[in-house]
Amino acid sequence: MGESMSHVVGWDLGGAHLKAALVSEGRSRATWQVACPLWQGLRSLDHAIDKVKANLPIDCVHGVTMTGEMVDLFDDRSIGVQTLLERFSKKIGPQHCFVFQDGIFIPLSKFDSKKFKKIASNNWQISLSYLAQLEKNALLIDIGSTTCDILSVRNHHPVARGHDDFTRQRYDELIYMGVVRTPLMALSDQVPFQGERVPLMAEHFATIGDVYRILNLLPEKADHAETADGKPKTKAASMQRLARMIGLDRDDAPIEAWEELSRYLHEIQLQRLARACLYHLSRDPTNRPILVGAGVGRFLVEEMAKRLGLEYRDFNAYFKQELNLGAGLSAADCAPAAAIACLLESRLQT
Repeated sequence: MGESMSHVVGWDLGGAHLKAALVSEGRSRATWQVACPLWQGLRSLDHAIDKVKANLPIDCVHGVTMTGEMVDLFDDRSIGVQTLLERFSKKIGPQHCFVFQDGIFIPLSKFDSKKFKKIASNNWQISLSYLAQLEKNALLIDIGSTTCDILSVRNHHPVARGHDDFTRQRYDELIYMGVVRTPLMALSDQVPFQGERVPLMAEHFATIGDVYRILNLLPEKADHAETADGKPKTKAASMQRLARMIGLDRDDAPIEAWEELSRYLHEIQLQRLARACLYHLSRDPTNRPILVGAGVGRFLVEEMAKRLGLEYRDFNAYFKQELNLGAGLSAADCAPAAAIACLLESRLQT
């Protein structure tokens, strides 16, 4: 491809977080996840890019993918894709920047904006393409702060029935359920509490992040999003937010009651994701793929693998040893960013 840079950076421009991964000589050197609430304006993107850029070597090649084009800051996805690429180009420079389209890398300067659907929300294609090179049969489950991708590899080939968010949701390949930002009212309309069935309020009082803080399951490195009430990310504050969901205050019940309610909501999410996995497994019941966990919520994937009797493998297993120069994150935490960096570096070497 005519490039000879020694470092490659993969960027995943999300609507809630920007993720980036630095790769050189086949090794993931550093990974970043920066809060980037795009719905609040493009300054959040500028800030996130600048924060990562300050830690990068001078000469790098960049590969970029995105999901942030869908936020309501933009009138439609076409405008979103074009705006994000223009903003990224101004911050990074158009030289040595590539987008992944139809399995090939295209210089950003030559990207045809009329083909915006080819790269809109296609970060999942990159993770899937990367894994298909390395694993024969697998279900890659990438659970982030907001969504879950379930991606199939069969005989080293990516298999997907959906091609965009609309069709992917139809086929349980995209589930709008993560481990930080998902509103609790999206999980269930009622919950058990002290021996009674109690409706959940249809208010954004709490998120699934509160549940996983209470249960000590949410990694601190993943906990970047604002809480529902803007108050601290402590167990006590999370219990108060959870209590509001059923019309109570934290002190109206013992700590154990809020822990038990959290376990129930955790179970509801696990069952929803496990049902989706069973749907995928039913396509080829003679094949027992491994479950590959990615994203900051992959602790759920490991638990699902045990329930389904499948082998579990961490997405980090497909990367060479990391030097951990980033903010305590790994390649698996930011799978599409790490995958596009590795794929691009491989292409540059051919």
